[in-house]
Amino acid sequence: MRPQWSKSKIFLYCCLGFIAGAGIASFLPATWLERDLWWFEAAALFFVLVIWRWPRQAWMLFIVFFLLGAWRYSIGLPENIPGRIWFYNGQEVAVQGVVNTEPDIRNKNQKLEIKTIQISRDGEEMDVSGKILITTDLYPDYQYGDELKIDCELQAPEAFSGFAYDRYLGRYDIYSVCYYPRLRPARRDYGGQAPPSLPEPADQNKDGRAIFSLREVSNSGNWFYKNLFKLKDKLRGIINQGLTEPFAALTKAIILGDKKGLPADLREEFARAGISHLVAISGMHISIIAAMAMLLLLGLGLTRRGAFYLAILFLGLYIILIGLPASAMRAGLMGFLVLWALQLGRLSKLTNTLVLAGAVLLLFNPKLLRDDVGFQLSFLALAGIVYIYPLIRDWLDKKEWLTSKKNKFNKLTVGAIDILLITLAVQVFTLPILAYNFSQISLVAPITNLLVLWTLPLLMMAVLIAMGLSLFLPGWAVVFFLPARLLELYIIKIADWLTAIPYSYMTVDYIAVKWVFVYYLIAIAAVIYF
Repeated sequence: MRPQWSKSKIFLYCCLGFIAGAGIASFLPATWLERDLWWFEAAALFFVLVIWRWPRQAWMLFIVFFLLGAWRYSIGLPENIPGRIWFYNGQEVAVQGVVNTEPDIRNKNQKLEIKTIQISRDGEEMDVSGKILITTDLYPDYQYGDELKIDCELQAPEAFSGFAYDRYLGRYDIYSVCYYPRLRPARRDYGGQAPPSLPEPADQNKDGRAIFSLREVSNSGNWFYKNLFKLKDKLRGIINQGLTEPFAALTKAIILGDKKGLPADLREEFARAGISHLVAISGMHISIIAAMAMLLLLGLGLTRRGAFYLAILFLGLYIILIGLPASAMRAGLMGFLVLWALQLGRLSKLTNTLVLAGAVLLLFNPKLLRDDVGFQLSFLALAGIVYIYPLIRDWLDKKEWLTSKKNKFNKLTVGAIDILLITLAVQVFTLPILAYNFSQISLVAPITNLLVLWTLPLLMMAVLIAMGLSLFLPGWAVVFFLPARLLELYIIKIADWLTAIPYSYMTVDYIAVKWVFVYYLIAIAAVIYF
């Protein structure tokens, strides 16, 4: 008897095959992946066999998409050809390029992602493509869209202290780095004609014709992003005006995604308390925010449909506010799926959508599965909400603890309990990734999250209101930010008290974590399957 294959099952296996192919290919030797055409030809061959033997051999579609996933990963590897900037690693070059993202400001330096346009070497100029990550001094400051000329020695990123820095940058297609180069604004010849915005020439070329700094005339780059980054700079100034440290740094991390200014001791304390996700814009963070926003709105008496649309609006504004980075866009997709599942009230039916989202994201960037911890946490957090939370909720419903007419729980209290259950579900599924990557497990994380997470929507609301009022009355900024300061003081004190408890966290051996990680993933896969 021929097996019956439903369309949804075939769709699920195809997506899983693609994800498995991209994942396994990321661990294969590079020499196996150089012949990327072979993977595509093998996939085409198996597809022909599927058509020939359909539907008896429909399971072979998994193999087809597995090979396609491996092929997609192989074509995403960098080509070492003269037209790519990383071809010149290890050489002194002069490069012209544009600041491609918002500068990453650190305590002692800043990092600029440069999208290259042209390279000069041995007196010859040629067009090149690719990105360079530049580390330079804090001053002068640079902005998104600045066009620069860079004299430096290009280097290939290397792993250090057990951290695969080369793979970390590779997920952003960055294969060249440069430390403290000579930077200067690029000059463009305008044929002696001064732009209206700059009546006097900034310099002259050999022929006496006027040339101007691009930064003085107009920046390159996208108009929307330039203005969005200017808005973020203004909001940073408002936060710094209304709050002292470390509260200002914590606020910027939670609201704007700027976690670089956080003191190292506070970051370590949050890790030990199990609340690092508060200051990391990841799928785990966004999923929790999305779930809490919708459950809070439901607790306030809104209909499920109304709460869904308001939560979507809140999520969209939040992602725009933090600058629309690629990581936040991926995290926003996870948050949307959480809201959709909560709106449908059928979390367990979200498997195909979750797997499809993973396959689509890997189609655009196949390096995410192995090398992006945020991507891994995003999907495990959502999987925890989809598979673990309903089990606990159904168990409570069967016990009639929340549904009994005798209890006096109102909607807001039930919503708070749901938030706690969702948090625990997320913690269960993300624990192996956190332990594997950071070799540290917080034993007080469930308690910390129970005591802290309820403040997150209130804190975000308080900060947004304070920023809005401070735009009109900047002299009162300290007063407007007082509620946010008190909430953050509460969060820090809770982390202080709980991490002071003996054995509140434990450092785990790497080898032990490796095997626990494998067994844990097998257990998770079993829960999802059955």
